[in-house]
Amino acid sequence: MNNEHQPCATTTGYTLIRQAIVDRRHALWGSEIRAEHHGEDALPESAWREALLRINPRRKTLQVADQGVRHAFLRIGQAALMNEDTFKAIIQTAQSLEKHRQPLTLTLDNRLDALPGPVERRAMVRQLYKLKDHSGITLAYNNYRLDTKPGDLLIDLKLYDYIKMPFPDSALRLSLNTRSDLFDRLYDRMLALISASGVRFIADTVEFADSAMLAKNLPFEYFQGGYYSPADCL
Repeated sequence: MNNEHQPCATTTGYTLIRQAIVDRRHALWGSEIRAEHHGEDALPESAWREALLRINPRRKTLQVADQGVRHAFLRIGQAALMNEDTFKAIIQTAQSLEKHRQPLTLTLDNRLDALPGPVERRAMVRQLYKLKDHSGITLAYNNYRLDTKPGDLLIDLKLYDYIKMPFPDSALRLSLNTRSDLFDRLYDRMLALISASGVRFIADTVEFADSAMLAKNLPFEYFQGGYYSPADCL
């Protein structure tokens, strides 16, 4: 398994990256597209339009590799959801995927402190519920960590269908070295969230065999990272 990520050449100021997501048997389960920008400017709207075109199944032929991918993820910035054109494009892509019995999952990092004030926070919450009103769209909370507290979140985790956790979390790695009970507390917290909301956990950024083995000992259903599949430039 290859954990190397080759840099991508680009002339647009951003790069689209796709990476596989596997199940506990290491079988291909889905894939996620994300945009990486170069420089300090925010990603342009065109980045999301291009990413959605890559996901949208409305093309003359489907590649054989795509036919086995039943779950399409798009990691998208919080601010992009407030753009009406981008929002409409997301809905249209979800509707197209639904005809092929493929859900569209948006991976979001919705920290409370990412928005400047209560007006913006209420607007974002409305957008999230509008997305959930569409049957073909599911949501994934990105970058959940051991130190993430309910007060840090824009909205309750019960809204989400998936929780992505970078793995191994540095705090968890430290706890194993010091033989603390952090591993057991994380296990119990994950089980509590699964029981309360039916959410499914995805171990993200799994790069090495020891991390993969450690993740397998926690109730993750899905796994992503260079250990399983290198990220591809689109």
